[in-house]
Amino acid sequence: MNKLLILTIASEFFLLASFLLIFLTTRKTKKNILLIPLLIIGGAPLLYLAIDDMNNHYMDANIGLGLAFMFTWIYSVIAFVIAIVLLVKRNNNLSKEQ
Repeated sequence: MNKLLILTIASEFFLLASFLLIFLTTRKTKKNILLIPLLIIGGAPLLYLAIDDMNNHYMDANIGLGLAFMFTWIYSVIAFVIAIVLLVKRNNNLSKEQ
């Protein structure tokens, strides 16, 4: 399997996992619909540039692909930190109610 394909799948998986964690920690409201466009915004550039790089074998370094990876990783980390903050906040509220 191509190394680029493995890295792309792993990056998209971590992005999906962080948004899934946000979805599970928040209450089921209509505001959760906003998570879908945010997930697409985070993953679409990497998918597009990875597919483009696999179809067109460029001779030079594809800097756009590297920037897309960095954007997706930073986006995933920010989403994961938000999910952890929401989880801690939710657990504090549950412990105060008891």
